Amino acid sequence: MALNQRLFNGVPNIRYYLEKRMLKEAAPLIEQAYVKNPDGSWERVERGLLLALQGKHREAQAEVPRIIEKIPRNKTSHHYTYDLARIYALDGKSEEALKWLRKTVNEGFPCYPLFGRDSFLDPIRRDPAFTQFMAEMKTRWEGYRREFG
Repeated sequence: MALNQRLFNGVPNIRYYLEKRMLKEAAPLIEQAYVKNPDGSWERVERGLLLALQGKHREAQAEVPRIIEKIPRNKTSHHYTYDLARIYALDGKSEEALKWLRKTVNEGFPCYPLFGRDSFLDPIRRDPAFTQFMAEMKTRWEGYRREFG
């Protein structure tokens, strides 16, 4: 909680609460934001993540088509695709999660260290396809480290 205070000047931050799985704190903020802007792209993503974290996978995945149509076609699109991967991973749907993780990488975010420690991806971590994906990402990441130091 002190980190939230320091990073966000004491203002409650939805993303912080979601990442820390503080769902009771996140839920009213997400609902409030969603009511204000039901067509907003971040509002839909955050709502989808909350639902997935609550175990309401069908409802979370029902948000996906609406999220997809709102993904901006710019340098920020990887944030959306990564969260779509997380929504599916939380339900253990490796194939869909990996589809969106690969899109995230192709959109310019090949962040092997994050993928390696993101607990939202834990439900698919033992899937052979995910293991292979992570091996590919590790090789790619090590190449970046050699090239750029």
